[in-house]
Amino acid sequence: MTLLATDLKEGTKTLHTDIGRCKFVRHLFKGEITMATYGRFLISLYHLYRTLETALDQHKENPQLSLIYFPNELRRLDALEQDIEFFNGPDWREMLTPISPAQQAYISAIERCASSDTPELLVAHSYVRYMADLSGGQIIAKRLRTFHDLPDNQGTAFYHFGMIEDLEVFKNMYRKCLNQIEVSEELHQQIVEEAKTTFVKNIGLFDEFNNEFEGFAVPEQVPVDYSAASEPERPELTAEEQASNKHQPQQSSSLPSWHPSVLWNSLDHAVGLSYRSVNP
Repeated sequence: MTLLATDLKEGTKTLHTDIGRCKFVRHLFKGEITMATYGRFLISLYHLYRTLETALDQHKENPQLSLIYFPNELRRLDALEQDIEFFNGPDWREMLTPISPAQQAYISAIERCASSDTPELLVAHSYVRYMADLSGGQIIAKRLRTFHDLPDNQGTAFYHFGMIEDLEVFKNMYRKCLNQIEVSEELHQQIVEEAKTTFVKNIGLFDEFNNEFEGFAVPEQVPVDYSAASEPERPELTAEEQASNKHQPQQSSSLPSWHPSVLWNSLDHAVGLSYRSVNP
């Protein structure tokens, strides 16, 4: 049987590109998403993390899940609540209902794993979400702080892992823990398939915002190779990007402009992929 971390990497390889092609993602990196839209997207994340972290707590004594159970280091719900209040105001809990179809689909996928005879399937959900937050999420946080002059620890708490001293060391340790998981060949493959499902659920969350981009030209991926980057905070703006930004008006209600290829390469690095972005 091959190592689980390797199979998760290979099994989800093509789905990285699919996510990078989502309208939400492209407009996010182009600076064409308002703060209100971003705030509502955080509500979607709240639903899935509340469900995921409840499920992981429920099964923390499971011998296999305990290997990748790091509540002190990884738990995101409290930090997410801080960011949601920052973007949506103190009455944000009123925005939790109604639950959207994509949110419900994601919730149901996690609950299905948690209530099954094989809760080890939760490994897939933990792997996809936390590894993304530890990698590409760090770029999002840096750009938000830089372009919007956000106060320290406000608006980007979700991406701050205060209990982890070195993110790269932790990610390597997490992969080793994945490879220590001992399950049957059949369940091994089911975990990989569940990881693919998790990617699809994430795409569903993005696609619920598609109607907000009607009339917008869909930004293209930039054919720049960031495959040599090794740190989550690697990419600074190139001279060409800086020059371009000088001629573009800054809108306080929009996210900053940066390349989609940067974030997805950083995520690929987290799971051990070598990725070169290309035009679709």
